[in-house]
Amino acid sequence: METGKKISVIVPMYNAERYIGKCLESVVRQTYGNLEILVVDDGSVDEGPAICKKLAEADGRIRLLRQENQGVSAARNRGLDRACGEYVFFLDSDDAIHPRLLEEMAGEAERYGAQLAFCGYARMDGGQMEEALERAWEEEARKVRWQTADEAGTESWFHVEHTDIFSGIGGKLILRSAIGDVRFDRSLANGEDTWFLYQLIDRQVKSVCCEDAWYYYRAHPESVTNSAGTARGRRYSDCSLRIRDGEYRKGRRDYAMRWEIVLAEQLKRSYESLRRGGEREAAADLRKTAASEAGHPLFGEICLSDRILFRCCFYCYPVYVILNGFVQILVKQRG
Repeated sequence: METGKKISVIVPMYNAERYIGKCLESVVRQTYGNLEILVVDDGSVDEGPAICKKLAEADGRIRLLRQENQGVSAARNRGLDRACGEYVFFLDSDDAIHPRLLEEMAGEAERYGAQLAFCGYARMDGGQMEEALERAWEEEARKVRWQTADEAGTESWFHVEHTDIFSGIGGKLILRSAIGDVRFDRSLANGEDTWFLYQLIDRQVKSVCCEDAWYYYRAHPESVTNSAGTARGRRYSDCSLRIRDGEYRKGRRDYAMRWEIVLAEQLKRSYESLRRGGEREAAADLRKTAASEAGHPLFGEICLSDRILFRCCFYCYPVYVILNGFVQILVKQRG
């Protein structure tokens, strides 16, 4: 499909020589042809850039942008600043997409007048991804199931029904004019995707959701979510705190309360990771954050057992380990 508005596919890349070929193959084989593919190399020291250059020689829609290593947020921002398409689509360099995804997203977004289109994630390893792509390229076209949401419905999707999907920017097709001056916050070590989408949705956008999991997320040891830094407690809570405070200021207590619960759980998990990693200074700093959090009005509305666990975690950790162990056993038994 060559007609329709141009889509700028933004692919941040850092040392992804093992995955970038399959990632870009899934884009160039899209049934939607009006694309520009912006690969933003964030200071790679492997063969990833060379692979992209070779692919760009075969397909003129691919452009390689290079910069010194500044992080994924800076790479995505560079892509946004250089994008020429009416829509932008975000894809991580180790992931892939169904060959009809962009055509279906653009078509449904246009039909409904939506500024945002997204789909579910299918988590898989390399072999599973290869098989999924082969099946997708060979399957006959079929009708895709969609859900639609107005501005209020999109906010509900973000805060309630599709919170997990909105934790990542991968697989999101967004009308570039709706983004405006919103950019990824480089000060956030984690949660920058969620914060970006929160700011977008706060501008009141309509959205469409594909019920099929057509974004193929590759699970591997080098991925950000499995990195050593994440495992040892890199801070996910900053984004949740910002959203909690934003909703609380607006007087939307139901949404604020949901993020209060998420925030408390993230603080506990981060503290556990720091304790296990022996990072005493960082753990002490996080304890100060927890003390401030325990004084927030919404914290008192969390159920009593969770408040007890929270306080034990930061002020009597050995007791917390025992109590939390019992809780996990009970949860498994109920499950």
